Amino acid sequence: MLTFRDAQAWDAALISHIYARSWRVTYRGLIADHYLDRLPDEYWVPSIRSWLESGQLYGLIAMQDNHAVGCVIYGRGRDDAYGEWGEIVSLYLLPEVMRQGIGSRLLEEARRLLKEDGYHRCYLWAIEGNALADGFYRKHGFCRTDERIAYKIGGEDVADVRYVREG
Repeated sequence: MLTFRDAQAWDAALISHIYARSWRVTYRGLIADHYLDRLPDEYWVPSIRSWLESGQLYGLIAMQDNHAVGCVIYGRGRDDAYGEWGEIVSLYLLPEVMRQGIGSRLLEEARRLLKEDGYHRCYLWAIEGNALADGFYRKHGFCRTDERIAYKIGGEDVADVRYVREG
């Protein structure tokens, strides 16, 4: 049975572990293998802890048979031009539970909670070239925009593209 629980700052290591396991599989071919192969499970602990302690971002952890299998971080938009929007900051699943509808349920629950907080429009960033993410977000009513942020990971160029959903 799938349930959700609110993420707390003390869940930062658990959430970071889910991120790292997901990244190592999902981003092969998009991010340098040498970077993914050395990516520590604890990499995001400080960021996640800070996000959840701030009270500006919230998290949900998907629990399947009392085991954490996925998470979503969401809240008020962090980009100045989108400050009145909700933002899906991250959505990751353990590789062994991908394509079972858990990501869809996490996304829809986060959107429901954002709407309760008055955010009827929301956005997210996804790595450019990630066909699975593109299909997933489009299936859920998000539209890809022309907005793009370029950066480097592992010494290689990577870019995120913005997706938006109104309503």
